[in-house]
Amino acid sequence: MKIYLSWIKLKSTSLIAFINVSVLFLIWLLIEFAFFFMNPLNKESHRITCKYDWVLYNYCPNIIDVKINTSGDGGNVVFTYTNEIGQRIGDLSLAAQKNPEHVFIGDSFIQAEEVNFEETFYGRLGSSGYRVDAMGYSSWNIIEYREAIEKLAYKNTHYHVFLMPNDITPTYNRSVYKERIANPSRELDTFVPSNRKNKISRAYKNSLTKMLEVTITHFKDEPTLSSLNVIKTNMFDVEHVNDCLPLNEFDTVYNKSIGYDYIVYSKNSSCWSVRHRQAADQAVAELKLLVKKVSDLNSSLTFYMIPPGWSFSDQNTNGRKGNNHYFFGNGTKVTTEPLTRFFSNQLPGEKFVSIEQLLLNWMDDCIECTNQFYFADDGHWTPETHKRLADYFKFSLSNSY
Repeated sequence: MKIYLSWIKLKSTSLIAFINVSVLFLIWLLIEFAFFFMNPLNKESHRITCKYDWVLYNYCPNIIDVKINTSGDGGNVVFTYTNEIGQRIGDLSLAAQKNPEHVFIGDSFIQAEEVNFEETFYGRLGSSGYRVDAMGYSSWNIIEYREAIEKLAYKNTHYHVFLMPNDITPTYNRSVYKERIANPSRELDTFVPSNRKNKISRAYKNSLTKMLEVTITHFKDEPTLSSLNVIKTNMFDVEHVNDCLPLNEFDTVYNKSIGYDYIVYSKNSSCWSVRHRQAADQAVAELKLLVKKVSDLNSSLTFYMIPPGWSFSDQNTNGRKGNNHYFFGNGTKVTTEPLTRFFSNQLPGEKFVSIEQLLLNWMDDCIECTNQFYFADDGHWTPETHKRLADYFKFSLSNSY
C-alpha cells in the first residue's frame, strides 16, 4: 500500500513539475518570439560582407547592416544600407553616383557605421547640394583604397583618400606591411551560406537565450587580462619628434604591441627601426600605385592622415587604455605629424592634409569639447566631428576651383 501511495505521489509531483516546466517554456518561447521581432539586429541581411566580390572585405550589395552603439556611446541603433556595388547610401532606393565631383575613400572612419548616413560628413555634403561619393570599410588599407578607385573608375574627379596609421604599422594584421611583406596573402572568402541556415543561426545568435548563455559564461570563465602599464608621459607629442631616447625606455613586451608602432611613428624617420622604415617604404610604394591610378583617370587627389583619439589629451577612448595592444592614458599625446610629413616628402607632388591639426584648432576654439570628437568606447568620430568636417569641406571644396 505504501509503495502504491508513494508511486501516486511521485506521479503527481512529476505531472506538476512537467506542467510548470512546460508553462515556463511556453512563456519563455513567447518572450523570445516577441524579442525576435523587436530586436533590430534581426533586420540585418543574411550576409553583410563580401570578401570574394568587388573590393575585398567590403559590404555586400543591397544589404542592411545594423549596429547598436554601447550605452557609453549613446546606445543608438544605426542602420546601414548599401547600393548595387556595396557602397553605403541613405536608403535602399538610391543607386550609385554616375559622375560625382568628389569621392571620399578610407577605412572605418569613412564607413562610419556608428552614425546615421545623414550625420556623416559626406551625407551632410550631399544634402547641401555637393555631388559627392564615399566608400570605406573597416581595416581597409592603401591596397583596398586603390582597388576601390579602380572599380569606381570615375574620370575628371577629385579623390580624397584618408590614411590611418594602422595602414602602415607593421604589427597590425591588416596593414600593408602584413599583406605584402610579413604574410603576403589576403583573406579570400567564397563561402555563401544558405538563407535558411543563416536565419536560424542569426535568430539564435540574437536571442535572449544566447545573451543569457554569454553572460553566464562571462562570469564563469572571466579571463584575466595581462595589461600593459598606461603611459603618462608626453614625450610623443609634436614638440618631441626629434627625441629618439624615449623609445629605448620601453620593455620588449611593449615592442610587440600596436601602440608601440604609434609611438615609433610619432618620431621623425631617423628614429625608426629597420622594420618600421620598411613598413613605411612599402606604404609609399602602394601610394605611388594609387597616385598613378588617379592620374590615369585624369583626376586629382588629396591625402588626409586620420589621428586616433589618443593623439590628443582628453580625447581618449576606453578601449585603448591598459590592454595588450595600446597603453595611452587620458593625458597622453601621440602625434601623427612625422608620419604625415614622411609621406609628403616621399611624394612631393601630392597634397597631404593633417586632420590632427584640424582637430587641434577645433579644440582650441571649443573649451567644452573635451571627449566630444571620438566615441568613448568605439573610438571613431562622433556626429560632432562629422559636422565640423562637413563645414571644413564646404569651405575647402568651394575654394578649390
